[in-house]
Amino acid sequence: MADRVVLDAHAVLAFLGEEPGWAEVEEILRTGEPWMTLVNLGEVAYILERTSGAGAADEVWANLRAESRPGGVPVRWIDVDDTLVRRAAAIKARGGLSYADAFAAGAASILDCPVLTGDPEFRVAEELGVTVRWLGRRA
Repeated sequence: MADRVVLDAHAVLAFLGEEPGWAEVEEILRTGEPWMTLVNLGEVAYILERTSGAGAADEVWANLRAESRPGGVPVRWIDVDDTLVRRAAAIKARGGLSYADAFAAGAASILDCPVLTGDPEFRVAEELGVTVRWLGRRA
């Protein structure tokens, strides 16, 4: 069975920057079942555009949105629909997570799989019953 996870922006940026846990993200992008929301991809894009320019943001956007990714599996996209927006709003209302992170947590909750991250803010999501798989702590 494929390694099904929701990737948050932290996980993608760790992979791109070869930061702690990056190889775990690489493995999921190569052979797993990665899921994301467009909200979280937007977070990746704005951070990359600030740090590395629009070209870098466009390149990563195109790669992650591609139906056929060289050397990897396609990222699957959960629709940003009424159900996800309401779930993210309820998570955000509890405090402690950014609105974008609440979308990753909400997606993981709906898909009944872990969110992969190294962002300590996700401790709040764990307290709310969302399964978090922490980068670099794989058993």
